[in-house]
Amino acid sequence: MKVIIIGGGAAGMMAAYQAAKCGNDVSLYEKNEKLGKKIFITGKGRCNVTNACEIEELLDHVVTNKEFLYSGFYSFTNDAMMELLEELGCPLKVERGNRVFPVSDHSSDVIAALQRGLRKENVDIYFNTTVKKILIEDGIVTGVRLASGDTVKADKVVVATGGMSYQATGSTGDGYDFARKAGHKVLGDIHLGDWGYQMGLIITEPSLR
Repeated sequence: MKVIIIGGGAAGMMAAYQAAKCGNDVSLYEKNEKLGKKIFITGKGRCNVTNACEIEELLDHVVTNKEFLYSGFYSFTNDAMMELLEELGCPLKVERGNRVFPVSDHSSDVIAALQRGLRKENVDIYFNTTVKKILIEDGIVTGVRLASGDTVKADKVVVATGGMSYQATGSTGDGYDFARKAGHKVLGDIHLGDWGYQMGLIITEPSLR
């Protein structure tokens, strides 16, 4: 199956890695000149990867609609994330408050580890390449159109473009636009308590596959 991932941040790299591990032919399109720009600045440049506490404790810090995250958190746990990065060559350490950082204190090492995973799984990566439109025929996604005008066919397209925070990193709300044009309803952003992150909530129309 041909899978296109739009966006080369944390979500996009993980989606591409997992899709490729499942035997798919994966292409990742990133409009920046490199992957993981937002990862690079997290944790004051150290990248607070995750927290080593129990999943229920993690969920207790989610202020709004934590039930939405149950499936994701239990399907791929914080322990699984730590194991993956260490397998890909990024040793980790646990600090005060169970915060997890790379031993090197360099966020670039987290990015490099994920890139090694992508190379290992033969993911095709296209830098400085902007996706302008998701192609849909009879309610089925068939591929994407690039800013160059080129069309790329695919069986599945994953939108991992982020929200609109830290726009200098490339998070300019492209995903919201893709969602609206595909017939979804964008409800807006929510704050995840003390974590300070925002998540765009989208209602999916069942007719779109």
